[in-house]
Amino acid sequence: MSQFSYSGQGPGNQSYVNSDQASELQKRRSGLKWIIIGCFVPLLLVAALVVLFIYPGVISSLGGSKSRLAAVAVGEHWGFINPEGDLVIQPTYDFTWGFNEGLAPVQVGDSWGYINSAGEMVIQPTFDSAFGFSEGFASVQVGDRWGCINTAGEYVFQSLGYGACLFNESMSPFRVGESVGFVNSAGELVIQPTYGGARSFNEGVAAVQAGDRWGFINSGGEMVIQPTYDKAYSFSEGLAAVQVGDRWGFINTAGKLVIQPIYDVAYSFSEGLAMVVVGERYGFINSAGELVIQPTFEYDSSDIPNVFSGGLTRVLVDDRYGFADSAGEMVIQPTYTGARSFSEGFAPVQVGDRWGYINPVGEMVIQPVFDGAEVFRGIDSSFETWES
Repeated sequence: MSQFSYSGQGPGNQSYVNSDQASELQKRRSGLKWIIIGCFVPLLLVAALVVLFIYPGVISSLGGSKSRLAAVAVGEHWGFINPEGDLVIQPTYDFTWGFNEGLAPVQVGDSWGYINSAGEMVIQPTFDSAFGFSEGFASVQVGDRWGCINTAGEYVFQSLGYGACLFNESMSPFRVGESVGFVNSAGELVIQPTYGGARSFNEGVAAVQAGDRWGFINSGGEMVIQPTYDKAYSFSEGLAAVQVGDRWGFINTAGKLVIQPIYDVAYSFSEGLAMVVVGERYGFINSAGELVIQPTFEYDSSDIPNVFSGGLTRVLVDDRYGFADSAGEMVIQPTYTGARSFSEGFAPVQVGDRWGYINPVGEMVIQPVFDGAEVFRGIDSSFETWES
């Protein structure tokens, strides 16, 4: 007698097969399952790669709402919103630089203090000026003296010049009188204040002014690139913008001029491209010095330099702002009266006299209802300054 296996959907709708047929059916079902999986998984991988490489800014916007906040103005006061556009810290401050390393400097009247991401004043407003935290320290001013505090609000060292506590790579430039040197994170003087100017350490070296020329020192204070330039910016992506006479080019870490000084102005590299100015227009070059985006955009020397972030850069065309990709293609049309760079998957844009936020495909995801707007930042990001 043959053995039978039951398969059915209840009385009146039953089917019976023998054991050999059941085994064959099971094999076919198993094979079909793996065919479906084999087709579906590659599709998922392709979709993930498309999002990652075409819209990299979207990836950065997938974190939790509490970890990313943006400063916005309502009337004359500033507060903070989350990526949904909700006011999570009410607009009660006269100004703010935004969050860095968990704290935000805020202005209350004529004084500055620091709040946490819950909006609690954790360092009381007793300073005349205050900047964001970098590597655990922040610059504060009382009267004409600058000092350095930690995240508990305690002074680590005082009586340093403007710019104390702009730490990067565990070193900070500071000014004493007319000279600049460097301290470490313990507040110890490690490079004597003998320079007329200095920038933060980046990629192991710092630009310093010796006499009327700029060169680069290492963390031991040794001059590794001789001071032969009229001006110099910090290294970024292995190259540094330097001025020779009235023109700008780029050197590598060996001090070799690898991109000739032919530009009126040049700025640091980001995402493989650097903004360069020719006359009153700017474009972008790659690390080989090739103009990959022709200088067709309007240059405003009073504005923050345009950099690439998430594959896009802000551009100015006929007094309106839009966004171009790394090929120079306009992917978000220049229709805004104001704009800032993309950060954390959003860019602040101005429509008339109000500010909102767009995503990397140009959709207005937070409506323009604010009187001012700054970029979104991870609340734990480090404080950054634009070189000038």
